Amino acid sequence: MSCSRENLHAVQHVMLNVPCSLSNCTVYLSRKPCSTCTTFLIQGSVSSVYYWPMSPELKGEDSAVEEDLKQVDQMFLRSNISSSVFLPIADSDTVFKISSRIKIYKCIECNSHYAEAVPKDMEKNSSLLNMQGHIRICAEQMKNALCCLDCLLHCPHGEFEKKEKIDVEKMHTHALQLCYLLAARSDDPDRGVGCILYSQNGYFFGAGYNGYPIGAIFANLPCAGRNVKKESGTAKGPVLIHAEANALLFRSRKKIEENDVLYCTKPPCSECQNYIQFVGIKKIVSVQESSQSSSNQQDSTDSLKSNFEYYQWKPQYAECSASPLSKQTENSEKRDGEETERKNDKDPPSRLPNKEDLCIFLALHMENSPNCQEPRCKYAGNKQKETNILKFFKTGIVICEANKPKRIIAMDCSTNDLHAVPKALLRFPNALKGCEVYLSRMPCISCAKLLIQAQVSQVYYWPNLEIQTTEVNLNKIEMEAEHVDNIFRESYITAAVYIPILDVETVKRRIFPRTGSPPVDKNTTPITSVYDHKRSPKLLEILNLTHIKKDKSFQQSYRDDIDKAIESFRTLAGGIDTEIKENNFQEDKCAIQRQPKYTHALQLCNLLAARNDSPNTGVGTLIYREEDIVAVGYNGFPKGTVNSLFAQKDDGSCDQHAIICAEANAIILRTEDDLSDTELITTCEPCSDCENLIKAMKIKKIIWPNRDEKKQPEGATKDPTEEENNPSTESFQVKSSIKKHCDEKILALQADREKCNRKDTEGTSVSGEKEGKTMEIQSPADEGHASGQQAILNSSEASASHRDGIVKEDSEKTNCLLTENESELETESLDKPKESHNAEGPSANAAEDEPA
Repeated sequence: MSCSRENLHAVQHVMLNVPCSLSNCTVYLSRKPCSTCTTFLIQGSVSSVYYWPMSPELKGEDSAVEEDLKQVDQMFLRSNISSSVFLPIADSDTVFKISSRIKIYKCIECNSHYAEAVPKDMEKNSSLLNMQGHIRICAEQMKNALCCLDCLLHCPHGEFEKKEKIDVEKMHTHALQLCYLLAARSDDPDRGVGCILYSQNGYFFGAGYNGYPIGAIFANLPCAGRNVKKESGTAKGPVLIHAEANALLFRSRKKIEENDVLYCTKPPCSECQNYIQFVGIKKIVSVQESSQSSSNQQDSTDSLKSNFEYYQWKPQYAECSASPLSKQTENSEKRDGEETERKNDKDPPSRLPNKEDLCIFLALHMENSPNCQEPRCKYAGNKQKETNILKFFKTGIVICEANKPKRIIAMDCSTNDLHAVPKALLRFPNALKGCEVYLSRMPCISCAKLLIQAQVSQVYYWPNLEIQTTEVNLNKIEMEAEHVDNIFRESYITAAVYIPILDVETVKRRIFPRTGSPPVDKNTTPITSVYDHKRSPKLLEILNLTHIKKDKSFQQSYRDDIDKAIESFRTLAGGIDTEIKENNFQEDKCAIQRQPKYTHALQLCNLLAARNDSPNTGVGTLIYREEDIVAVGYNGFPKGTVNSLFAQKDDGSCDQHAIICAEANAIILRTEDDLSDTELITTCEPCSDCENLIKAMKIKKIIWPNRDEKKQPEGATKDPTEEENNPSTESFQVKSSIKKHCDEKILALQADREKCNRKDTEGTSVSGEKEGKTMEIQSPADEGHASGQQAILNSSEASASHRDGIVKEDSEKTNCLLTENESELETESLDKPKESHNAEGPSANAAEDEPA
């Protein structure tokens, strides 16, 4: 972390201090860089550059600035570096909770320091930063992000016990505010702490915050506070890493110089003091704890003063006041019974927040596949004793790449002959090194050995067991689970329980509607967890969740998280389509009979669609070869897109040209080269471009559901056309009456037209009387009336699809006889069957023949 100086730009200052150390790093800047800084970034081999949408770094005349930025864009375009505007998408309620956890204080003087900093020349900046059409959206996102930043920054007003120069004290205060921002990323359940290392050369070379070890997943390690005895196995203290230790471990410069400074939002403990003293740091600046300090805190403070050059900053606690953002949040929380859902169009499209959530849901739903079966029994020890028989549940598996965009490689399930793990691994021999594996249950010892041999990097599983549990074999299951833990522990594989942390209301109200899925039938997606077993406390121990079993206060919270995940899964995967269509490129598109295979596949597609980031309705796609899934995809923006700034413009439109269809993604990211004779199943009929891709890959057929809202209303559980085609129903009788009336009108118009033709051909001279009769038949009033009716038809075509079918059927029979005006009159008779026409002949008495 650094900033610009009199003689050097910020980029130059960092690159010169840590040369040849930034390869494949990501750079964040407060402004778009100039051409000189861009050359440094390219030479440093960084991977990505993101900048805040402020005025560019270069000042001067508009023409010179614009020319320099064009050069910057050209250089980024021709390098391997991605560059883009970046705006944090933060939720104000969440930020307020974070600020209270990291002990943020605000005085009256420093409220709204950043909130009013949205630039006024946004229109000028948008043209310079290639953001035309996004001015309003960008300004709203900036204001929201700056309010959140203001809420996370500690009040800078306070005093030091040891007085120094004003400039030095300002530097100390600024560094401590940066520490508070770091503390906001802590996953400590009780308190976040931040720490940074500062060089007297003018840059920060280390940063850290307290939390769990790298790769730890929520609730898999103890999280109780200090009041719990460590012997119980539920205290978080032994497994947490302090901010000072992380800053020292991840510093970018090995050698510590004499004047280097360590800043921290809390006085370092005695253990961290040993680390600091060992590396050679002599100066420490921290925030003073509250006046009610314990004896241990006092001893730690005395040790700091005796062993280090220690500066303690005392904030103005007496004048504390909540920030405007927190007041707004508090007011919203006081509304009893009133829903305060934020209407925020600044957020990206609602979707499953993590790719891991999608993978574990897909693995769970693979258990519901019609091809999934329970594997045969496995004998342990003496085969003659029935007590040694181990039976297994059906299991689903999903394998994806570890690096973004985490391409899904395999989705499979167990069969009568094979467990899910060997079935998936045998399809991809020596090709899954470093991949992540998601299972619907904790694997058995045989599957664990195969995963180790495949050299996967991580194994995550839903809190359930693959082995069927009984009172008799519980001890054997415990022994086998212990063996699984041992071999995972001695290998290079991370293995842990994974539970998606989701808000059910968000899933139901915001994510599910965007998938386009039909109404939910929860009975089609059975799912269980460890809590569905009578011996759940014992099973928690087997799953290495002993701390949850012992911590009763946290056990209910953990169970609630599982229930929310189950409810979210059933919401997203429980829809059943009543009508399915097929295109085999040989015959016309037609409806086909619903099959369990297609029902399950479309439910998997619904889950995939819940992960899309497109502003449009989500679409999911699978490609099947017989019973194997060879490709998956969902629609959205290209990989690497960092936020939704360009997803929605000020006029409500979006960059449609940047969206990649689900079918195209599935074909591009497939796991097999040859897709001939496969089936593509998708939640929406493919567009013409995707259909050309599908034909080029020689895919045999396309399957998709008919999800017309008018044909499949909410709550429909049967074929919507069944009632429409039943002669005993009112809708069928009304439809028949309209069709009969239409036929009568068409016959009358035919007779009228023949009569007119005979009159026109009787003589060669045109008399005034004949002209008058012709005008009576086609008067200007009638023409205007007919054209008006045509306009009405055009505006209501979307809501009259069943009548369009009738018009098409009848017009084909009489196409050679009807003129344009007669077709319009026919449409008029459909739209308003009870309205009489002011024309001669049979049409004048049409009202007499109309149905009641």
